[in-house]
Amino acid sequence: MQRILVWLTVLFLGTAASVYVVNTFFYLTPPNPIKLQLYPILYALEHPFFAQNWHLFAPNPIKTNFILAIRCRLSDRITPWYDPYTPLLAAHQRNRFTPMGKVLRIPQNAIFAFLGRNTDEWLPLLCKQKRDLLSCRGEDVVTKKQRDLGKFLLQRLSSAACDDLVGAGQAVAVQVRIYLHRPPPISQRHLPNEAGSTTYLTLPWTPYMPVPPI
Repeated sequence: MQRILVWLTVLFLGTAASVYVVNTFFYLTPPNPIKLQLYPILYALEHPFFAQNWHLFAPNPIKTNFILAIRCRLSDRITPWYDPYTPLLAAHQRNRFTPMGKVLRIPQNAIFAFLGRNTDEWLPLLCKQKRDLLSCRGEDVVTKKQRDLGKFLLQRLSSAACDDLVGAGQAVAVQVRIYLHRPPPISQRHLPNEAGSTTYLTLPWTPYMPVPPI
């Protein structure tokens, strides 16, 4: 009996590994008719824990810079907009051996999650043919959960930033504004960093959330 259980376990693990390898192979292949038909299955098996892409071999250039601004509502006043992360980015660029790079991943991932950013390069091609898909409108369950997580992270980040700005527990509400700066194209790289276009998205006020110190 023990030998049978061992063989069954090996068979199960081998089958699961084979399915994963085959699924990943088709998931990473360029657009083709087979992938178009199997895409919902391929996507479901890869996301959210095994997502992969071709960025290692063909990285996409940065097209948008994100800046996170925060302000705090106190019982008697509202603070000006405050940018807590640009100084950390400058410190990281001056010295790449600091831990600032890992710290900056938190607000970056929070912004990406809230905006519903999807790094899957196949999705735009699929949405050109099937515009009615929930994932193309950002209304699928995965995207909604992702945005809720981003909203929660932004609320915690802004609350922690208000603690640093006005003192722990002094704020009663927090607000976030996301600036999206699109730099000039590579053909105009001689222009200053401030060139390009800038838009912003202001989120509604949310209650202050106590964040314990690390």
